Amino acid sequence: MDLAATVLAKIQSDGLRSEAVAETATAHTVIVELDLPMPKLETAVRATSSLRGKPSFRFAPPDPGAEASAASKIAASREDIAQITGNLPETYLPTSGSFVVKASGEQIARIARMASVSAIWPNSHRGR
Repeated sequence: MDLAATVLAKIQSDGLRSEAVAETATAHTVIVELDLPMPKLETAVRATSSLRGKPSFRFAPPDPGAEASAASKIAASREDIAQITGNLPETYLPTSGSFVVKASGEQIARIARMASVSAIWPNSHRGR
């Protein structure tokens, strides 16, 4: 399989990238990060006019149109991943806009081709 550089760049591990190119059948648990709009921070205006102290921030209220668009993109991506792997993703991580997926090298390559995917990360433990 000839994978484009832009597709390979989405796979954030040399080992997973090699397995995707080789189309291995070995399954790996990966984190599939979706390309979703990020929440926006805004400066919180204080009731007093004093400018002393730490500035405070808050998340801006989400745009209803963008929120609905993100929800439909998540649902469509879940179905696309299920079609590729044969199983619905087990877990969705809403704070990172990511799915936890068990996939082979060939399936990782197909998932990386999805326009809604921004990155694929290995799900591995790191030393502390």
